[in-house]
Amino acid sequence: MRRSSGRIVVQAALWALALLHVYPLILILFSALKSKSELAYFPFSPPKRITFEHFHTALETMSYFRSLFNTVLLTALSVGLITLIASAAGYAIARRGGWFYNGLYLFFLAGLIVPFQMTMIPLYKLIIKLHLINTFTGVTSVYLSLLIPFSLFFYTGFVKNVPKELEEAAVIDGAGMLRTFASVVFPLLKPATATVAVLNAFVVWNDFLMPLLFLPSRGKQTLVVQLFNFVGQYFNNWSPIFAAILLIVYPMLIVYLFAQRFMIKGITAGAMKG
Repeated sequence: MRRSSGRIVVQAALWALALLHVYPLILILFSALKSKSELAYFPFSPPKRITFEHFHTALETMSYFRSLFNTVLLTALSVGLITLIASAAGYAIARRGGWFYNGLYLFFLAGLIVPFQMTMIPLYKLIIKLHLINTFTGVTSVYLSLLIPFSLFFYTGFVKNVPKELEEAAVIDGAGMLRTFASVVFPLLKPATATVAVLNAFVVWNDFLMPLLFLPSRGKQTLVVQLFNFVGQYFNNWSPIFAAILLIVYPMLIVYLFAQRFMIKGITAGAMKG
């Protein structure tokens, strides 16, 4: 009886915690489906009359599909390059060892300590001198410098859990280090890759500052930057804002729901060593 009652209490607490996290999304959905007057007088109640005009306004104001393309392109480029570079570097550092690779590992980890705000102005001047301002190449380079340190740290800890015997068997068959990594090791890093890819995708997708600084052209702005068009000094139209937030949030929410199983495996396995 005590065990059953304790289980009921735990499940009730977990359901309450889940509802606490889901409620903001439900509230945003209700607010996006209400008229402006209903939102003002009944902000927390379900909509009495559903309207989709705010979604139409959000799509037009944000230039949604063009901004969506920019956001997807920037996220895919950044996450793809980060995954490729960090996984290869993490494999080399985890397997080679020695003072050089250990020093290189500490050099990359130093990037976790330095906040971006300290390097923002020098980095902005550097991007201008390299003529990479208002290009996806410039913004992707900034994301690489900011996100590779954590990704490298994660991959290095995960590679240490991969049995070396598999690599030795590949070497006996005549495979070099690069082919061993591509054919044997990298397929075993799927949980770590899913974790790194989703976490970095969240950062790039939801980032406001970098696209605002390095992509000033309106035709290259991302979804989060376009959300700023709804806000003015004397004007805030909240219903289209909530609709725009939904249009921004739900694509990544769907990605997370599909990848969460691999993320949990990656986090638990990567914490075993390293």
